[in-house]
Amino acid sequence: MSPCHCARRSGFTLIELLVAIAIIAVLIGLLLPAVQAAREAARRAQCVNNLKQMGVALSNYHDAVGVFPPAALMYAPYDVAYNCASNSNGMSRSHGLFTHLLPFIEQANLFNAVNFNFSAGSVNGNLQFGILPGAVQFTAFSTVVSTYVCPSDSRLQPSHTVPYDQGTAYTPGSYASNVGTLDTVHGNVCPRYAESNGAFSRDWVYTFAAITDGTSNTIFLAEASRFLNDPELYFNYWNRVAWVNSVVGLTGTTRTMGFATTAPRLNAGLLIPDPPAVTPNIAWLVVGATGDASRAGQFGFRSQHPGGANFLFGDGSVRFLRNAVALPFYRALSTRAGAEVVSADSY
Repeated sequence: MSPCHCARRSGFTLIELLVAIAIIAVLIGLLLPAVQAAREAARRAQCVNNLKQMGVALSNYHDAVGVFPPAALMYAPYDVAYNCASNSNGMSRSHGLFTHLLPFIEQANLFNAVNFNFSAGSVNGNLQFGILPGAVQFTAFSTVVSTYVCPSDSRLQPSHTVPYDQGTAYTPGSYASNVGTLDTVHGNVCPRYAESNGAFSRDWVYTFAAITDGTSNTIFLAEASRFLNDPELYFNYWNRVAWVNSVVGLTGTTRTMGFATTAPRLNAGLLIPDPPAVTPNIAWLVVGATGDASRAGQFGFRSQHPGGANFLFGDGSVRFLRNAVALPFYRALSTRAGAEVVSADSY
């Protein structure tokens, strides 16, 4: 009988298979952070590009109008007849800088759909001229403007109606104008809010000549993204500037929308409740401010980029400021005429 020449089967042993799986897992573990870093770098680059576009828009607005837009149009001169409100119910207009920039970022049709005779949104169901103002503005303000959204800004709600602001369109935004180190709260000096010390003020406008600290040393716009795990769903409208109260049980907590101050540290967390105002009707005044003011991130600039945030300066440059920037230097960069001396290596 001839000997059996059986074919030897090839394959992996269990040990070899486990070793191969372990090697693949290690390679994936090494590759994933690199992929995530590359994606974040791309998102950060798009955020920089957004701010650069807004910088060009601000310059073009200044050329066309002769001044920069206000941080917000709260009360027009003819509102005095209505006790500094857009009519007798006491509602402010609250149209922000980003609405004024629409024609200069190729959104003229959107701008033309805004009715500046009405408030930017509804408040407590109050009517203006018999109509909910939010409903009047819905067509214009239900549009997402990609230039106003940072790709790293997470959990942004889609455009839709805000349930507690009847008829108002929520459209997310990730940026804010710089009002410096102080801003008035709800008290106003008819027909204007008190003047801030930043590049922009509500109801005040400035020219390049007013930026005596130099445009390369003055922050114009910056990121004001959502907080990670923020419980407030309807926050950061690009189309409305206001102080807003929390509606999710964060007792005593308010937010700024459309503008921010540098009294809090960069990327400070959400402080609950708000720290007390330093002086009546003033939100954050650096002189004599308590330590709490530096921790109230709900009023400051913030981003979801690791380590810092992107800032647009008056000369059109965009710089990444790190979280560790010293508070005195950070605040000095936010004033338009403070005569502070800030060297480039300070931030």
